[in-house]
Amino acid sequence: MLDRFRAAVMADAQAQAHLAEPREPAIFEARALAWAAARGIALTTADLIEAGRPDPVGMHRFLQAPVTRHDWPPRGWLPIGFAAAPEPAIHWFNFAGISPNTPFFEDAVREAAGRPFNRLLRTATPLASCLGRTDLRPPSGFIFHMSRCGSTLVSQMLGAAPGHVSISEAPPLDAMIRHRFPDPEMHAGALRALVHAYGRGAGHLFVKLDSWHTRALPLLRRAFPETPWIFLYRDPVEVLVSQLRLRGVQTVPDIVPLEWFGLAREDAHLPERAFIARILERTCSAVIEHGTDKGLLINYAQLPEALFDQILPHFGIAPDAAARDAMAAMANRHSKAPAARFHADGEAKQREADAELRAIADQYLAPAFVALEARRIAT
Repeated sequence: MLDRFRAAVMADAQAQAHLAEPREPAIFEARALAWAAARGIALTTADLIEAGRPDPVGMHRFLQAPVTRHDWPPRGWLPIGFAAAPEPAIHWFNFAGISPNTPFFEDAVREAAGRPFNRLLRTATPLASCLGRTDLRPPSGFIFHMSRCGSTLVSQMLGAAPGHVSISEAPPLDAMIRHRFPDPEMHAGALRALVHAYGRGAGHLFVKLDSWHTRALPLLRRAFPETPWIFLYRDPVEVLVSQLRLRGVQTVPDIVPLEWFGLAREDAHLPERAFIARILERTCSAVIEHGTDKGLLINYAQLPEALFDQILPHFGIAPDAAARDAMAAMANRHSKAPAARFHADGEAKQREADAELRAIADQYLAPAFVALEARRIAT
């Protein structure tokens, strides 16, 4: 009966919207049982309790096996995972009114994972059925960044305007970018499909990438040759201080493979500060090496004004007064904790840096920073 219920719900978009909305298990259970009974499906409370038990570690390992379908689920569903085995597939949750415009997309996924509907009806679409679509729409802009340099602020400001969707560091996109595909065109086609899935129904879609995705610039430009992009960077000393306060995953050896950065195994044995600087240097150098066709360089010191003066025109966006006001209001909030007000911390980070850290910044990062500044000023 549970399988019959799931199949019936997945054939009815209105039922999906109705059942995906409740956060409380009791409300979901009442709706599900009533909907099933009206269609002659003898679903029981015990069926729902067993199938919808909580996921204690938040990794979807204890959820029901996903419902496999060969066409995309309707709008309201967003990709939450990319699985390479047993066959490449995109996994989806129904977001049912949950905004994806969170500081990090994982925040929205976590909220959606708590909905009883998604514990019961997570969906998977074979990647093969996503390739070759002719209705794919590219995003309005990509956000590349050095890390800890205002990219979340830009993403949140862009997503504040009505009709805008701004996806920030979506894990499925990272998994797909770093997956080894049989050929480059298949890889590009898969990316076009995945990115399009995030923007269905949006007036404009913006995608903030992970910092290490500068290393995939050629791939992303192949997939989206007409999409404008920006690269954000900041005074290296301030970025190093931020990373030492709280390490990003890319600065921990082997979480992102060293080969991705063009580094050798022995680089993992560098002292902590030097290793972090080396990763940041490889992140920035990729932009210098691959060129800035369709790209715009933005120094953190130019924010937030640069969003209106440079970034929006570069992305081809001419916001009305209401949209400008919404984006400007977001600039006064802390980008990673929107309930708090923003306070500039550049001077504090400069005071926190000791002589050794400044020497490391000069050794590893100053040449890339100078090159970026020269190119920004020249263009």
